[in-house]
Amino acid sequence: MKEIILKFSLETGEAKIEAKGFHGSSCQDATRFLKDTLGQMTDFQKKAEWYEKNIESIGCLNSNLCG
Repeated sequence: MKEIILKFSLETGEAKIEAKGFHGSSCQDATRFLKDTLGQMTDFQKKAEWYEKNIESIGCLNSNLCG
């Protein structure tokens, strides 16, 4: 399930955006509207999912497991 989580600090006013359930750079596309609305981004951390390709978007998976 895809989720976008917003966390706001009452002390600093800092906003943190976390995207869950996205693969590759699709999280960046999904959260772009928030970045544009909230202003300048000071940090961007890639999670393990950033480096995964979404098999569904490729359409098929070719594998030769028998050699």
